[in-house]
Amino acid sequence: MPPKKTNKPDGVQRLKADLKNHTIGSLYLIGGEESYLKQHYLAELEKAVVDETFRDFNYEVFEGAGLTADQLITSIDSYPAMAERRMVVVKDLDVFKPTAALKEELPAILSNLPEFVCLVFYYDTIELKPDKRTKLYTTINKQGCIADFSRLERHDLIPWVKRHVRDAGKQIDNDTCDYLLFICGTSMTNLLMEIEKACAHSATDAVKRSDIDAVCTKVLDAVTFDLTDAITAQRFDRAMSLVNDLIAQKNEPIVLLAAIARHIQRLYAARLAMQSHVSDQQLMELLGSKSPYYARKMRDSAAHLETKWLRRTLLLCGESDVAMKSAGSDRQQVLELMLLQMAANFGEMKHRR
Repeated sequence: MPPKKTNKPDGVQRLKADLKNHTIGSLYLIGGEESYLKQHYLAELEKAVVDETFRDFNYEVFEGAGLTADQLITSIDSYPAMAERRMVVVKDLDVFKPTAALKEELPAILSNLPEFVCLVFYYDTIELKPDKRTKLYTTINKQGCIADFSRLERHDLIPWVKRHVRDAGKQIDNDTCDYLLFICGTSMTNLLMEIEKACAHSATDAVKRSDIDAVCTKVLDAVTFDLTDAITAQRFDRAMSLVNDLIAQKNEPIVLLAAIARHIQRLYAARLAMQSHVSDQQLMELLGSKSPYYARKMRDSAAHLETKWLRRTLLLCGESDVAMKSAGSDRQQVLELMLLQMAANFGEMKHRR
C-alpha cells in the first residue's frame, strides 16, 4: 500500500502554528465571514510582532482605497526603529483585483518582502476570494499565508460558548447551547453580546432557555420558524407583526422572501425525509446542518404540515420573487400578499380534511 499523502496545512492552521511557534512570516492575507476570529488573530499577530514601546514607529495601517505602490514600498522598506520588526496592515484591498495604481508592481513587491516586515492584507468588509489561476496567487501561496476564517461548526462553538458563560460565573448545558445557537446564529461577535445578556438575566447559576427567550435577539432563520408557525396556526396578525418588526430592523422584503423560501424548502425536504423514514443524522446531512436541535425542530415543524401545502407554498414563493423583481412593484405589499395566500391555502386544506 502506498504511503498516505499528508495534506499541506491550510492557512488558518499555519497562522496558528506560526503564532504558537513564534515563527511569524512576512506576508499574511486574513479574511472570512467570522469577524471575531479575524480580529482576534490580527491582534495576536500585532502582539507577536510589534514592540509596544516603539509602536508608533513600527506599526502602520493603510486603507486599500487610494493606496499607491510608492506608499506601500516606502512603508515596507522602512527599517524598524529600535525594534526587530515592523508591521504594516492594509485594509480592504483585494490583492487579486488590485487598483490600477498597484496592479503592475504588486507581484514584485510581494516577491521581495524584507524579513523585518510583517505585511497583512486584512479583508474587513470585502470578501477574500483567492484566484488560484493567477501568478500572484502562486507568489502569495509561496511567500505567505492565506487565512480564511469561516464560521465555526457546532462542535467547536459549544465549548467556546461554555467557556464564555463560565467566565461570567454561570453554567450552560449542551441542549441550551444548541438552543442559543439556533436563536442567535453562529456569528461569534454576535454570540458574545447575546451570552452577556443571557448571563446577566439569569437569576440562578445556570443559563436557561427562559433567559435566552427573555433577552436575546433572534436571527432571521429563527424568526422564519415563528412566522411559519403563526401562519399555520391561523394567526395572520402575529405573522404580519413579525414581518413589520423585521422590516423596521432594515431587512429588505426581498431578503425576507428569500429566507422564507429557504425555510419552506427545508421543511419540504424534512417532510419528504420523514415519509422515507430517514434518521436524524441523515436529515442533518440533507439540511446541511450539524445541529441535532435544528434537525429535530425542523422535523417537528414538518410533521404538522401537508406535503401539498409545502409544494404550493414553494411555487408561491417563486411567483412572488418574480413579482418583486418586476419594475414598479411594491415589494412589501408583494410579501404581505404572499403570506396572506399561504395562510388562505393552509386554511383551505385544513377544512378539506
